[in-house]
Order: sequence, then C-alpha cells, then structure tokens
Amino acid sequence: MFDIDRDSGVEHGRELFAFADAVIGSDLNALARARTALAGAMSPAAVVAASVIAGDFSLVDRAANAIGISVERVVLTASEDFRAAYGLNDFPSAANTLG
Repeated sequence: MFDIDRDSGVEHGRELFAFADAVIGSDLNALARARTALAGAMSPAAVVAASVIAGDFSLVDRAANAIGISVERVVLTASEDFRAAYGLNDFPSAANTLG
C-alpha cells in the first residue's frame, strides 16, 4: 500500500513505512520481516514503540466510532477520492462516520 522506497525525510523511513504497511496487511511473514528490519535499523524498543502507536491509532478510531463521533464535512470532502480508491466507504463502520 505504501511506497516504501519514497524518501519521507525521516530517518529509517523505509523501515517505518514497511512496518506500517505490514501492520495493516494480512501477511504475517511480511510483518515478521518488517519487525526484524525495524529492530535492526533502530532497536527492539522501536518496534515496541511503533506497535504501540499503531495500536493507539486503532483504539482511538474504534472509540470514536463506538460513541458516534462523525468526521467534519471539510475532512470528508478532502478525503473523498482516497476513501473511494481504498474502499474505506465499504467498511461497516463507515455508516457511522459518513452518516
């Protein structure tokens, strides 16, 4: 999903992009490789920190969805193209967000 070869300007950006891509994917082998690469490039603690950040984003999103927080119209308008391209509008929780 991510262009892991893109220069993000962030040190170890390639490894971070690969980890983020693997976290949202379904390939457990890719996730294991991404964890190993991130640990080698940064540290095992960096893998833990990146995992906590990814989990926190998921938690916040789920909590907002559960209590019915909707997305502001300006954000919906600006994100319309990539929500459609990535099929985000098709998730069951989109009914709450887009409603």
